[in-house]
Amino acid sequence: MKKLLTILFITISTLSYADQLAYISKADADRAVAKIEKMKSIYLFCGCCSLKEPEKVQPIKVYMKHTGYEEYWEVYIQYLDEDGITRDIPLDLAYVWKKKLFGYKTIGDVLKLEHDYCVKPKDWDNPKKQEKDI
Repeated sequence: MKKLLTILFITISTLSYADQLAYISKADADRAVAKIEKMKSIYLFCGCCSLKEPEKVQPIKVYMKHTGYEEYWEVYIQYLDEDGITRDIPLDLAYVWKKKLFGYKTIGDVLKLEHDYCVKPKDWDNPKKQEKDI
């Protein structure tokens, strides 16, 4: 029974990708806020969660909040959604993308934070065409 539980735990923990860079240090949150504030637009896309179309947003405000748990912080953005409603959402930097000269990079990559973005869409208009990280 002990072996079965150990195998089950290892399997679940290796398959869990959500919230990789959601709770981060204050220093990393400061760097992320400074970087995102300079960007005109970012893309929200979780390759581990679903393969829906990436959402392009234009941040109005970028800020950070203490999570209330140990010394972890979250980065938030405020933006207008497609219906003109102001949204404030926490970001997981593993799934926030920026268009670069030669493709797209996650904000986690830009800040050199270790993470797994799961899949990288080849075609941002049709994310089901995936580029696997090899």
